[in-house]
Amino acid sequence: MEAYQRHYLTAKVAAERFKLNPEWLSEQQRQAVDVQVAQLFRIQSAVLSSRLGIQTYVHDRELEEAMDHVMGGYPSLEAFECALRGQQLSESELRRALKDELRCNKVLEHVSRDVPELSEEVAFEHYQANQDKFVRPSLWELSQILVTINREFEENHREAAFARIQAAKQELKARDFSSVALKYSECLSAVNDGYLGWCEAPKLFPQIVQQLPRLDLMEISSVIETEIGFHLVRVHSVKPSELVSFEQAYPYLKQKHQQRAKAYIQKQWVSQLLVEEGAFDGKE
Repeated sequence: MEAYQRHYLTAKVAAERFKLNPEWLSEQQRQAVDVQVAQLFRIQSAVLSSRLGIQTYVHDRELEEAMDHVMGGYPSLEAFECALRGQQLSESELRRALKDELRCNKVLEHVSRDVPELSEEVAFEHYQANQDKFVRPSLWELSQILVTINREFEENHREAAFARIQAAKQELKARDFSSVALKYSECLSAVNDGYLGWCEAPKLFPQIVQQLPRLDLMEISSVIETEIGFHLVRVHSVKPSELVSFEQAYPYLKQKHQQRAKAYIQKQWVSQLLVEEGAFDGKE
């Protein structure tokens, strides 16, 4: 695995799995990320070296759109370049990694292109039999400031981390949330004013969920400690729990059917590639 591939996949997995930049991962988190990166790289390599992978091409326009999408997630060019340095990537290396990813995704889309659409009748039967699964949980529109606890870094020892989150809490009395988040927060949301967007209660740390009903809109929480560190949370708005109607659920059911069917076909196809790869390696 080349360095740019390892750095890109590490940043991607760390963000998706722990919502952290790689440099803030604990040793345990880093080990979990490394295992997943190795698995992703093996799959990507098998896909790209397959007959279909070799025949698949990524156009310049597609690559530019992907680059624009990545850069659009940052408030400025300087923030984007700073993130690249933190991920140990140059812009040209990011382009190479994105091109690999785009080509891999195009191959997987091609092999799963013929999935039939879920009928309304079948979907309604499933909806009627599983209405408890169509209760939308409470949604919270949140921003946060996070200071992680990590024994590998002196500034992130528990006492030092607590002192920093307390300093952030104090500064919020005189400064706006976005500037304090940018200064202190180690969450990826720091570059977006600390904004997390709409969050489902079941997907939040329970310690945070316990605090949310006690907060008025735009009120900043007291310091909340979770397994990853200390949080300050602000609630922008709330959507209470409710039963989703079938009319609302049907597009979602069709989408999930497509995703699951495609994922199954793709998994079977990749598994066969890996079996063939193993057999080839054995002959060698």
